[in-house]
Amino acid sequence: MKTRHKVILTVTLTIAQAIVPLPHGMGGRLSVLSAQESEGESLLLRRAITLTDVTMSLSFTGSTSNYRMYDTHDISTKQGNGTADVWPYTAALEAHCSVLEALEQLKDEEPELYAENHDRFVTRLKVLFNNLAFYAGTYKLNSYTQCQKSWTIYGVHRGAATGQATVTGIENVYDDQMWICRELVRAYRLTKDYKPTDADKYLKEATMLANYCIDGWDCCLDNNGNEYGGISWGPGYNSKHSCSNGPLIQPLVWLADIYRADDELENMTYYYIDAENNRQKRNVRHSDLYLDFAKKIYAWQKEKLLNKNTGVYYDMCGAVSGEIGEIRIGRYTYRDHVDLNGPGGTAYTYNTGTMLAGATELYRVTGLSAYKTDVNDLCLNSFKAFAKGRRMSGVVYREWPTDEKTTSGFNTWFDDVLMRAFVDAVPYNDANTYATQSLESFLQNLNYGWENYLQENQLPIHLLDGWGDDYVTKGFHQLAFASELAMLAVWKYRENHPDAIRKPFFESSPTQQPAGTSRAVYDLCGRRASAPFRKGAYVVGGKTIFLK
Repeated sequence: MKTRHKVILTVTLTIAQAIVPLPHGMGGRLSVLSAQESEGESLLLRRAITLTDVTMSLSFTGSTSNYRMYDTHDISTKQGNGTADVWPYTAALEAHCSVLEALEQLKDEEPELYAENHDRFVTRLKVLFNNLAFYAGTYKLNSYTQCQKSWTIYGVHRGAATGQATVTGIENVYDDQMWICRELVRAYRLTKDYKPTDADKYLKEATMLANYCIDGWDCCLDNNGNEYGGISWGPGYNSKHSCSNGPLIQPLVWLADIYRADDELENMTYYYIDAENNRQKRNVRHSDLYLDFAKKIYAWQKEKLLNKNTGVYYDMCGAVSGEIGEIRIGRYTYRDHVDLNGPGGTAYTYNTGTMLAGATELYRVTGLSAYKTDVNDLCLNSFKAFAKGRRMSGVVYREWPTDEKTTSGFNTWFDDVLMRAFVDAVPYNDANTYATQSLESFLQNLNYGWENYLQENQLPIHLLDGWGDDYVTKGFHQLAFASELAMLAVWKYRENHPDAIRKPFFESSPTQQPAGTSRAVYDLCGRRASAPFRKGAYVVGGKTIFLK
């Protein structure tokens, strides 16, 4: 688990009519909602938009060129305090991407809502991306295969100016780069048809971050000539965590989709250690390397961190030594392998969620039944391990892990990671219904909290119990709720419109193709399909075909 104090601020809109101004031209008209409206996908999307809008009003300060997120917010004093680290800041990117994805899904059903909100969310996403530069810094790293390689990546803490954040040692961690990478791939896909210049920047940055994380893979060889594998928490750590491996799998598969093309060149340099323990390099295709690493990371984490008794994932493997390993070869110094202890730590929902999302993506692109089995097992086991039954007024709710106080942990966002994995898994969870049951419980809890416990336009982390005496909130939590509402809207739309074809979110190449010429194959949920193809309906070149 991340132990650093990382928090951001967000709020929700009361059921009563309200207009909350957003700072420095970043505003927009907020929808007025009623708890009496039907609990359909449109209502969920409106709530997500409202929650995100109010968050941006109260959780951020400064101009659009110096946009700073507060660390915490006290609803009793109505004051924001401190400065958020980069991890919570990433949740703002996530919420905007989730709202945009829902807007795209519901575009035909809610054209006015789309027209009112799409462009301003695209604009605000760009502002958030531009202000990521306050967390950026440049340093030189000795990795397992490269010496004094210069990287510009994101530090834990915000710098005084753009590009001036401290990123050395433990001041940058790989999982932060992975969460950012994921959202920038989403941002690319969601904006490439509207803001191609901005989208290209998102893709370029996501690619660089993926390469940086891959450079952290322990490719040192054991006595059998096999890679030790795994990515440490950060360059300043030896411990290897679920959260510094699993989150990279899904964006790597997405990047492989994006870069794959018939004429793709081997124009990426990959550094590795050969069988004689020599540092080598070769040219590879982006799509091949990214898919290969998605498989390798998934296999490593399943082998090292899956709790076979519970079927969900441990938090980490601690290292035998805290001193970073080094090996001198000629005049060069490289990082060296450090042995690990066995797995341990709390089983947090997000560590199982990233592996569920990874299994879903790997099954989608490979068709291998082992990944499909993992999808079904993880849906079942995570429901059994994390969703605790609770009866209130004759109604059974399923409560997911929640911290005692808002300032004592991050379970609200951890649950969000698992929930969005359930959305991904629904089309493939055909052995049981636990993905759907889990999503229904998230929806039930959010509705209950929204309709019973809104205070100062915010939701408590205890959706079934309210605020208690804890009046300090985190925007991190609120943005997680906003993202959940948006992705629940996406899920409900597909549930309520089984004949709807999702816009192709997975493309084979960033190079724009003439309409109708793509040979990519999609299922009716809009997911990229790969051989071997089974019986059923598919979409090819915008046309539906049936395979008997």
